[in-house]
Amino acid sequence: MLSEAVPEAFGAAIYPPGLLFVAFLLVSPQPRRRALIFIAGAVLATLGFGFALVFILQGSGVERGPHRTVPAWIDLAIGVLLLGSAVYVWFRPPKGPKAAKQRRELGLLGLLAIGLLMYTPSPLYLASLHSIAKANASVQVTILSVLLVAGIYMLAIEIPVVAHAVAPEPTIRVVTAVNGWLSRYGRTIVVLAAGAFGVYLVISAIVHLVQGPAPT
Repeated sequence: MLSEAVPEAFGAAIYPPGLLFVAFLLVSPQPRRRALIFIAGAVLATLGFGFALVFILQGSGVERGPHRTVPAWIDLAIGVLLLGSAVYVWFRPPKGPKAAKQRRELGLLGLLAIGLLMYTPSPLYLASLHSIAKANASVQVTILSVLLVAGIYMLAIEIPVVAHAVAPEPTIRVVTAVNGWLSRYGRTIVVLAAGAFGVYLVISAIVHLVQGPAPT
């Protein structure tokens, strides 16, 4: 379960827009308060959707037996989604930064809403949740697993805020440097991660579909 879910969550954590937005918040007035409101929105989206999807899949009646708990066509669908997202990210033109004036006009509810929207589950996070669901573990293990992958998924916004509380100035310098590095290489990393997991899921699904259901 976690051997698949954790690498997929780390792939999903490579999210330059999240880091860029947190970097902006940390140099704006009331940086920690505004950043925490933004993170609260991200937590609501990530955990809310995460728990809902995992428990819906586990309680939908598609699970059969202790080994394979989710039909192969779900593997196939998520694999195709990952491959499609890799192609989309690779060919999508880079987005220009929003005007700072517009960002500064955001109130607390606006920051909460942006956190919700920006952390609507990505294809890699969906794949991570899918890996948890098909393990069909106990409720306690499932809850801890969702909390773990959600925490990994939001690393790009969690680490800067925690570091800023300890050492504000060095954190801003490091975040600026990392953000510049991600602007150059982040797209390639995301494409490689999504493509690799997509190919794995598609091949795994095709193998299970060709083999057919296990005899009972």
